[in-house]
Amino acid sequence: KKCFKCHGYGHFQAECPNRRVMTIKEMEEIESALKEEENEEEESNDDEEVIVDPMNGELLVIRRSLHTRMERMDDQRENIFQSRCSIGNKICSMIIDSGSCANVASTTLVTKLGLPTTSHSKPYKLQWLNDGNQLKVTHQVLLSFSIGKHYNDEVLCDVIPMDACHLLLGRPWQFDRSAIHDGRKNTYTIKRDEKKVVLTSLKPSQLLDAKTETFKKESMFLNGGCVEKALNEKKGVLALLVVERDQREEINIHPLVQPIISEFEDVFPKELPHGLPPLRGIEHQIDLVSGSVLPNKAAYRCNLEESKELNKQVEELIAQGIIRESMSPCSVPSLFGTKEGWNIPNVCGQ
Repeated sequence: KKCFKCHGYGHFQAECPNRRVMTIKEMEEIESALKEEENEEEESNDDEEVIVDPMNGELLVIRRSLHTRMERMDDQRENIFQSRCSIGNKICSMIIDSGSCANVASTTLVTKLGLPTTSHSKPYKLQWLNDGNQLKVTHQVLLSFSIGKHYNDEVLCDVIPMDACHLLLGRPWQFDRSAIHDGRKNTYTIKRDEKKVVLTSLKPSQLLDAKTETFKKESMFLNGGCVEKALNEKKGVLALLVVERDQREEINIHPLVQPIISEFEDVFPKELPHGLPPLRGIEHQIDLVSGSVLPNKAAYRCNLEESKELNKQVEELIAQGIIRESMSPCSVPSLFGTKEGWNIPNVCGQ
């Protein structure tokens, strides 16, 4: 006996003691299972994740550093494009600047390499940051330069005295080469022979080393090793020896002046004192005030009648042209009495 209700044995369905009812829907279960499989396949197709586990093996380091210095991403933020190129098998400094309206070559480069120049077709005056100090550009030079093994170029440059670099490529070069500048990486991309050439700039540390090298090359001092090397190579050497000058060296005196110095030995001592003589005490100090009158003191008093007579005689002498009125603001009326052998005009300064 088998029960079709609970699938038990020993009784029939009408006699089944189990009160629960179970309904089996085979088609719905199959459909739901198919839908779940389709959803899983769609999710796997949308996001394909590849999990990469770390590799196992010996590290090629002796010690692990927990405080490694991270490389700055903004090291080119405040730097213009500076690089090095080869001109006539010589390494030269180069700058690419979009703010320059002309391609410029340094006069130092042209002179040292002996490059031929031509007259400028349109001479112009160049001025930098201020209104003065104008520079006239009259010559041009055709330069062939290369950067590495993959970039060779030829450019026409104006010849100008310049200390910043040997070669300055401005807007004309960028326009002719259709150069694309990446401001973040500070690189220039150029198409050359159907290939993309990316020019990279020097790092700030490399620029600092280049400046230090330039300063060392410009120094005119030599150490003992350099002198010994030049002597061993049998090159001509000019030695400049600095000798301290003896200030007590005798000075040759002209024969015509010697008798005067001998006559006044007390005025011309052999050893002159160092510095100025000491200050002396002030014996008299008189302050003259413009427009002041004589004080009413016994030493300066004058009889009224004598004063009138004195003024009268002075006015007569002035009218006759014998004396002149003093222009000094601190003058006192006075009268010279004539004596035998005196000449009044000489006394009065005429």
